[in-house]
Amino acid sequence: MAALPAEFAVRRIGPADAGALIALAATDNLFDEDPGMAPSGEITPDGARDFLADPAVLFWLAEAGGQTVGFLHCCIQRRRTPGPWAELLLMEMGTHADWRHRGIGRALIAEMEVWMRGNGVAEVWVPANTYAVGFYRKCGFATDEGEILVKELH
Repeated sequence: MAALPAEFAVRRIGPADAGALIALAATDNLFDEDPGMAPSGEITPDGARDFLADPAVLFWLAEAGGQTVGFLHCCIQRRRTPGPWAELLLMEMGTHADWRHRGIGRALIAEMEVWMRGNGVAEVWVPANTYAVGFYRKCGFATDEGEILVKELH
């Protein structure tokens, strides 16, 4: 295997980045803890653009040497109760198997938190899953309502 670049960059993507989302969908099984999973499958260019144009969708990529090495996908959930106008639901995230334990997941979470602070969003929720609970706890999430992890920014 060729040596991988030591540095990566994180950026939020939008409709103009539909090609990056299409490429990720074709190889997203490489980001999963279960190596036997199949890729999500084909996304059409229109479908990718529509998904990324949705104002409730937030999607970040970590990239190195022209390759996607991590991703984070959140949805904005408007609140009907007093307090901050919205909260985030962290839908999915992953780090390419060859890039784990290099700080990519933490960098993605940090970029999400920058967005949250800049947009007056104080909470993010993530359904607990067996393989990532330890990671989320190291990032400051706590268990709430049984199977759910939550992080509040202060």
